[in-house]
Amino acid sequence: MAQNTLATLREEWLPQAMIRVSRALVLMPEAGGIATLICLYLVTGHPPLLALLAALLMLNFMVRVAALHLAGLALDGAHYREADALSQLALLLYPWSADAQALRGALALATGNAALAEAALRRAIALLPGRATFHAALSGALLDQERPGEAAAAAREAVRLDRRYGLAHLYLAEAERAYGASPELIEDRLRAGLAVTTAPEITAALQCALAGHLLAQRRVAEATLALRSAEAMLMRCSAVRGAQIRFHLGELLAEQGQIEAAREHFHGAEVLDPESRFAAAAWRGARS
Repeated sequence: MAQNTLATLREEWLPQAMIRVSRALVLMPEAGGIATLICLYLVTGHPPLLALLAALLMLNFMVRVAALHLAGLALDGAHYREADALSQLALLLYPWSADAQALRGALALATGNAALAEAALRRAIALLPGRATFHAALSGALLDQERPGEAAAAAREAVRLDRRYGLAHLYLAEAERAYGASPELIEDRLRAGLAVTTAPEITAALQCALAGHLLAQRRVAEATLALRSAEAMLMRCSAVRGAQIRFHLGELLAEQGQIEAAREHFHGAEVLDPESRFAAAAWRGARS
């Protein structure tokens, strides 16, 4: 029995523990150095230099985490210059930060540079491959470059890692639509995302995509319900995501001949995010 337990620990628990430790060190590389310096400080007679070095490492960690947090807030608020500066600071403090690379990718994607976004997101995935959000964002970057096969593969990996991440279902549906999947499959993908997501802005994006899909099949009553559901979520969306959803709602309403309602959404998208990849088209739509 004891031998079996030891074998199980060696074969199952220990490898998993090592993976968790390695991932933790990728996220917080300062931890090992801080712990080592504190131990040395305690056993070598409390030399001031070791205390100073430990304090500097702690300060580096706190500044880096604050920069990442503030960069995320700036990106959500469509303050791209601030997000760029803060994410660069985070990378300067730790060039192997997967979160900082992913932020750089999201920033590039929001401003229309899909190739740069892809490069940053692939670096993030190489550093931390188990994040569904990274794979889903990569899928979005590949979709923007009209590479639906690769986009579908990235979205499937995101779904495998976290079936409750609704954006992965959305990108998978869009990728499969691009290479000719059946309308039934696409609708199933979108409804699967709606069934699992709780985030308002992802729900709104899925409802907007579902509305467009239903309109293409002339299911106007169902599409109208999906549009209303998306609109009801707008006040709970970030500026970046809200601008994107408003732009797509404007397109759908314009196709239905609801010009005034479409102009209102185009104007809202332009105001929320005047530097987005949709800004020029939103400006034209608001004045058409």
